[in-house]
Amino acid sequence: MSNKEFKDTLDKVLKPHGFKKKGNEWTMETIELLKVIDLQKSNFSNLYYLNYGYNFKGFDYDGTTYHIFSRLGSIDKEINTVIQATFDLETPMDDLTRGRNLSDLVNSVLLKEMNSTNSKDDILNLLKTRQTLNDISFRVKQYLNIELE
Repeated sequence: MSNKEFKDTLDKVLKPHGFKKKGNEWTMETIELLKVIDLQKSNFSNLYYLNYGYNFKGFDYDGTTYHIFSRLGSIDKEINTVIQATFDLETPMDDLTRGRNLSDLVNSVLLKEMNSTNSKDDILNLLKTRQTLNDISFRVKQYLNIELE
């Protein structure tokens, strides 16, 4: 599968959920949030990373690309192996399987979270499931009224 075909397949998965594509980035707005998904290509191979996150509307802070950042992954080793193989275009895999894997992963992992995260309160509930909040900036923690260590 070519890089263009890979991006087109991802676009076909995200568009029905209301995401709009510009370059290697897809966005969707709710009343309170801007949901962002972007493809990041490795500098060393034909491997992609699927980053996603949320930005709060009305929160004037440009100190980071995402107010809340995540990368597609799983604590389940088998799922992580499928993610790695699917997003590494150098891994031998027929186009049909890669496309099916991409669609399944995006729908079952990424969109499962993103479709249920539409407000500041949803973000706060999502953050309660994280082991650490070390990747969230001080200013975002202040905005969310999260206790600072």
